[in-house]
Amino acid sequence: MDGLASVSRQAGGEVVYVDFGRNKIYAITDESNEVLVFNNLAELAERLKPAVIVLDCLPGKQQNATAELAKTGIIFLRLKDLKKLSEERKNNGLRKSDENDVVMLKTLFRRNSDNFQPLNETSEELTVRALTELWVQEAFLKKVSKQARTNTSHPIATEIQKTHRRLVERLAEEIHRKALKLPLYRLAFEHLGLKGPVLAYLLSHDGWAFKTLNSDKLQVRYQLVPLRRRRSKRSRLLIMLANTAVLNNHPRYRPIFEKYMERSQGQKYAYWKAILRVARRILRDLHNLARNTQTPET
Repeated sequence: MDGLASVSRQAGGEVVYVDFGRNKIYAITDESNEVLVFNNLAELAERLKPAVIVLDCLPGKQQNATAELAKTGIIFLRLKDLKKLSEERKNNGLRKSDENDVVMLKTLFRRNSDNFQPLNETSEELTVRALTELWVQEAFLKKVSKQARTNTSHPIATEIQKTHRRLVERLAEEIHRKALKLPLYRLAFEHLGLKGPVLAYLLSHDGWAFKTLNSDKLQVRYQLVPLRRRRSKRSRLLIMLANTAVLNNHPRYRPIFEKYMERSQGQKYAYWKAILRVARRILRDLHNLARNTQTPET
């Protein structure tokens, strides 16, 4: 076992494989086949002293705890393709369970650690992930409170909506300040004129994809096809970013939108097809920045 797994040996600690259950954390170490159960990541770290924590994916509610542990030097590795875990389970004739999944995760890693990649490059990246997860939740509540205000004229409803809007705006400002420490976010801000919690969410959660996937695979990952009924969170957020750029008359992206609208007069869903065109351009520009660390061509 070499590659990424050797990091733990250099750090003098364990490789620990983790699967997140509904209320518990299931773990197995490199030196044992016993599945251990913990209440939280802090408890796991205190008992097992890991140098590397290997996981399939990171739930949103674990973002803060992960960010704190990353500050201590613990390295987090995630599975690149989640399908590999289900395929491994199926090949071994196992039913889906937290115990089985953490064992299969260990098997996959020991067989080929190249199937995994760092969850983050810096602890700041995990901090931004946690803040943007919070922003997504609060932005939804902000929308709900605004709708509630339209249904009642009571002054308390108005006060709630105004307070919520003010706090969400403060959170967005804090996210921007923290995200400027992420190289790719700073490049996007300086060279593309993009900023905000949506961009920070995409780059802190999915920065690896912009750096490693080619353009075609990115298109598939972000589901940028017209009239798709069900979209992933990342796809919806990228479309939100494109729509915001257009509504704010972004000098780079508004002309792309207008050019498409001129050619599509009278067509059904022309507006959202034009927004998708802008989203694809933003995706390409971010990809170019991530791969070349240069200003993309105009």
